[in-house]
Amino acid sequence: MEKTEDDSVASVANRLKRARRVYDLGKQDFAAGAELSPQAYGAYENGRRDLSLSAAKKIRQAYKLSLEYLYFGNTDDLPTWLSKRLDRLTTEPE
Repeated sequence: MEKTEDDSVASVANRLKRARRVYDLGKQDFAAGAELSPQAYGAYENGRRDLSLSAAKKIRQAYKLSLEYLYFGNTDDLPTWLSKRLDRLTTEPE
């Protein structure tokens, strides 16, 4: 179980970036998979904009990322394979 993190814009942006890396996708492809514009997704991942509930739900649907993970970092509700990969990325240098 991952310790619950804060829901700051920077923390949410970091979790989006980690999730995208797990799926080995560029920003444009990740955005397209969630039916978001590259500009909107880029603003979320770069921490220039709060992740809207609407966008978070699209990301959840496309990539099996729970809202608890996206907003608070809680990996308990994620598929095991995804949780393990996210945990590994947390400890690996970029």
